[in-house]
Order: sequence, then C-alpha cells, then structure tokens
Amino acid sequence: MSFHWIVLLAAVAVEILATSALKVFVSAPLFLAFLPLVLIGLSFALLSLALRVIPMAVAYAVWEGLGIVGIAVIGHVMFAEHLTPGRLAALAMIVGGIVLLERGVGHEGAGHEEEEKRRLA
Repeated sequence: MSFHWIVLLAAVAVEILATSALKVFVSAPLFLAFLPLVLIGLSFALLSLALRVIPMAVAYAVWEGLGIVGIAVIGHVMFAEHLTPGRLAALAMIVGGIVLLERGVGHEGAGHEEEEKRRLA
C-alpha cells in the first residue's frame, strides 16, 4: 500500500473521529466544540496530500464513502442507532460503488498516474 493510500485512510479515520466528536460535544462547553472543527481541518489536510497521487474521484469517494460506513458503525456501537437490513444494504452498495469506481479509474488512468508520480518526484 502506498504512502498516499495510507494518508487517505488516515483522513477517513480522522473524519470519522471528527463526526463522532460532533455528536459527543453537542452539549459540551464551547471550548470543546472547536475540537471537531480542528479534526475536520486535519482530515481535509490529509485528503489534500492523498490527492497529489490518487485520482480525485477515487480519493473523494473513498474518503466520504468509508466515512459514511464508519459513522454508521460508530453510531450503532456507541449511540445505539439502528442498523436495519435496508441501511446495511445501502452501506454495502456504497462500498461496492467505491470499489467499482476505484477499479475503473485505476485501469484507465494508470499511465497518467505514473506520469504524475514522476512529475512530483
């Protein structure tokens, strides 16, 4: 797994943490309310690093899609939100869409990706 993919997965993890913090700190003192904003900023910064190599459509789909799936799991585990069969099917379709998008863009843009890596090196 390349450095940029690890950075993208870190951006996803930070986004999930930030969104979870929004729920936790909704009634917290004002100074704690800024923590989710800082985390969202960090997530965007990590996403921007990943975008240097990973195609934009793929990076954003992974970032947002896995974020949605992660938040659904966190909501279920930490906040007793229901994961109905319909919601599970929707989450599976999100993951399937990400995989299809990554495979399609990855094969079509392989030459461009190598050229971009050489340019950045």
